[in-house]
Amino acid sequence: MQTIDPDWTAPPTGQDWRDDELMLAVTWLKSFVPRSDMERRIDAVKAYLASSRERMREGVQAPLYHPADTVAWYILQAETYATDRAYWSPEGVMRVVPFLTRIGKELPLLLTVKGVEERADRTMLAERRQPDGSIFELLVALAYRRGGWERVEFVQETPGRGRTPDLHVFRPRSRWAVECKRLAPSPYAAREKLRGMKLADPVHALSLEMGISVVVEVMYKIELADVPEDYLVVLVQGAIKKISASNWDDEISKGRVKPVNWPLARKVLAKDDVYFGASRMIELLVGYYVHEADHSMAAKWRPAPSRPSYAQAVYQASVVSWRSQSRAAVRQKARHFRSTLANAEGQLPPDRPGVIHIGVETYAGANVDLARHIFNTFEARSFAPSKSRLRWVYGNYFVPEATTRKDESWAITETMVPYRIGSHRTRWPLPGHMLVSPEGEGRQGVHWSEESD
Repeated sequence: MQTIDPDWTAPPTGQDWRDDELMLAVTWLKSFVPRSDMERRIDAVKAYLASSRERMREGVQAPLYHPADTVAWYILQAETYATDRAYWSPEGVMRVVPFLTRIGKELPLLLTVKGVEERADRTMLAERRQPDGSIFELLVALAYRRGGWERVEFVQETPGRGRTPDLHVFRPRSRWAVECKRLAPSPYAAREKLRGMKLADPVHALSLEMGISVVVEVMYKIELADVPEDYLVVLVQGAIKKISASNWDDEISKGRVKPVNWPLARKVLAKDDVYFGASRMIELLVGYYVHEADHSMAAKWRPAPSRPSYAQAVYQASVVSWRSQSRAAVRQKARHFRSTLANAEGQLPPDRPGVIHIGVETYAGANVDLARHIFNTFEARSFAPSKSRLRWVYGNYFVPEATTRKDESWAITETMVPYRIGSHRTRWPLPGHMLVSPEGEGRQGVHWSEESD
């Protein structure tokens, strides 16, 4: 994998660009909400973000948005990224901009899908807490139109009619039923991250109390839930006081304590303000950024006068980065899609072949994604449809990246894998498709294989 040189600064000019294609998607989605209501919702998101940033400046970890109106957060992130970057968060942008950018690029084609307005309306209103599923359905519908299917229709949900698929697609002498499922990020992974942050908190407190800046890198060998509360801080305290070695390797973890890379951080901050809390700041303090790790950071810093979410100087900092190589943790994070498959298959009719698209957003790393793919392959081969004519399952895997590359503000890796259901000769309904990435411009292989790097 190519090494990224972290010693760069953003150019002082050329920052007044607009993304008009992204704004097409934003404007279209906002049109389904009365203007006064949309403004009120956006103002509420801005106020929540401002409060969270103030708490972060005080050294307190805080969520950037309230989940009750996730879609308003998405709209704010997309709109501010496309226009002025005043309210943007790198971690927020990477989860929404790639998807809405694709919708904006091909909005005229998407508008030829029957029932698309009703589905967009649902995204903005009824499903404001969990809009990812509806956005995924829009992207799948768009992919079928792009893939040559002449008629694509969202199926209306009618009370008393029973369970129905999301889409019907048609072309000469062929018709298919399409069901879409967007899986939420692994609950186990979310709990594991919270546990990792809890283990890191005493390290930050110790570093601040002693006035010392440190970087702590840990590879846990057991599940984080089984790690004692004071395990990490005791190791770090011993290393700081030279009671024990700065490197360790025991039955719980292996890791090291090292100083912050002040020469790099101060060299860049002398010429450039850096968004605090993002991957770029961690890269400067550590000297590199490991995308497959989880990170926790605390610091005493001075905000830039014109951009208070950006750091003009950092005086003291601590960074804790961790990964897990526990086999039990890998199995938990790589849960297969059998239960989702069984639920989705129940929505397919018996009168036409069916396909299921399962969208997976993953940050867990190559080992977890490879294990998930193996599990899914076995589950698909052994799955027996009950009444439908399910033939294929498409795994649409997305890896949004908190990029630290120069001249890049978001990045995403997308992998599409077809899983055959049973034994048949039915061809794929949508070969070689991508939902977000430009089709025909990618590389063969999967993102969890070293050979595809």
